[in-house]
Amino acid sequence: MKYFLCGCLVWGIVIAALYLLRPQSRLHTASMEALTRKRWLLLVAVVCATTLVCILPMGLSPYWNGTIPDHRDQYERMAESMLNGHLYIDYKDIDPKLLQMENPYDPAAREALGVAVHWDHAFYNGHYYMYFGVVPVFLLFLPFRLLTGMDLTTFHATQIFVTAFICGVFALFHMLGKRFFKKMTLGMYLLLAAAFSMAAVWYSATTPALYCTAITAGLCMEIWSMYFFVRAVWVEPDEKKQIIWATLGSLFGALAFGCRPSLALGNVLVIPMLVAFLKKRTFNRKLLGQLVLAALPYVVIGVLLMAYNYVRFGSVTEFGQAYQMTLADQHGYTDFLSLIRPSRLINGLYENFISYQHVTDSFPYFAAGGAFVNFPILLFALVGLTQKPVRQGLRRQQLGGFTAVLAATPVLITLADVIWAPFLMERYRMDIYWVMTLLCFIVIGFSYQHLAEGTDEKAKRRMSWLTTMGALVTMVTCVILFLGPGDANYTSVYPEQLEAIRKVLCFGLG
Repeated sequence: MKYFLCGCLVWGIVIAALYLLRPQSRLHTASMEALTRKRWLLLVAVVCATTLVCILPMGLSPYWNGTIPDHRDQYERMAESMLNGHLYIDYKDIDPKLLQMENPYDPAAREALGVAVHWDHAFYNGHYYMYFGVVPVFLLFLPFRLLTGMDLTTFHATQIFVTAFICGVFALFHMLGKRFFKKMTLGMYLLLAAAFSMAAVWYSATTPALYCTAITAGLCMEIWSMYFFVRAVWVEPDEKKQIIWATLGSLFGALAFGCRPSLALGNVLVIPMLVAFLKKRTFNRKLLGQLVLAALPYVVIGVLLMAYNYVRFGSVTEFGQAYQMTLADQHGYTDFLSLIRPSRLINGLYENFISYQHVTDSFPYFAAGGAFVNFPILLFALVGLTQKPVRQGLRRQQLGGFTAVLAATPVLITLADVIWAPFLMERYRMDIYWVMTLLCFIVIGFSYQHLAEGTDEKAKRRMSWLTTMGALVTMVTCVILFLGPGDANYTSVYPEQLEAIRKVLCFGLG
């Protein structure tokens, strides 16, 4: 009976949501341009709800919440090491056999000799190092330890970064909507911002510690970098304030490199934004000085990161991946040219974008695949860019170059991941989801703007329905993917809970 009643409650909420979000509802008739007090409260409520859905599940698995000690506490240890005056993690149990190996990075050789290692660390000159970006240590872990005397649990840091990222998505989308597609409805904006936020970070909800800490930190830096750059180039009319916003954009963009370098390749988007900016300004000595000032954070943080790498590994470009103690010998991965093989690159693109996982007999019935398979709403971007009115709108607003680079960036990041890593994993797709969702939002925005300016009410309602259903399916997919057992997540540790969820959705039947 309890499963039946819970099932009625859950499906009742779903049906009510569908009714409230129908195209004829107030949410789909109210403009997002002028937010009243009630609409601001609604916006805050949606942001909070989206954030809670993404961060509350993070502490459920003992493998990722710090209950089971392992390599996932590297950020905490790195903060402690820095306070002790060195950049290596001071383990006292280094296996003597590891020091004697000719190639300690060969996992097969380590297994044959029975060598014990600290998993997924960099090992160099007799010391263990953290190869993950150091910026989260300075932003969160060191301040927390200095203020409290305690360690910040890594998954809590992920929760903070995800919260800041989601706020950045809502802020960026709102600014884009007010600037470029004023006809977009409040409901469409809220739905797309919530759905795309969840899609970009869903994997961090299931396995939040260490790996996703680095990724979500980078996502947080990149989304706020985009916010500040977009504001500087297309929104802010005051020239002095433009440079201030651009400087903040470069600061956050530079920090992304110290979180996760491959994800930070999204900074390539700065190039078309710079071109669009220069088209509106007369180039002179004053402007040159302003641009140098705006670019200064890239230079300063870049030099600091290179110095950090050099002190540890004797190379300004080595973050530690070549010395990684993991499933594959990556010591030879510094030779990039040997890794650029057509078959390898093509397989990587297939894996990231269109790979398909077979439907299974057990709940939740399917696992994560490529980006377009996981979230078909992203195909809206490809379809929309084929439409002449959308392309005209982009060119008219000087967004053509930015959109073109935005479309190419996921490919660039994927190729970088393929070259730098021995294999691709689902969490690597978090490097590209944020770019793809941003592109999709812009294309949907211009598509709806064109329809709203016309007289075809039926086409406008159809667009509202498509985006509504696409956003809802995206959010449901995120929940389903979270529920899928794997990588020591919640449902793989507690399979009985997964069965209970299935019974609720089936009203206790079956």
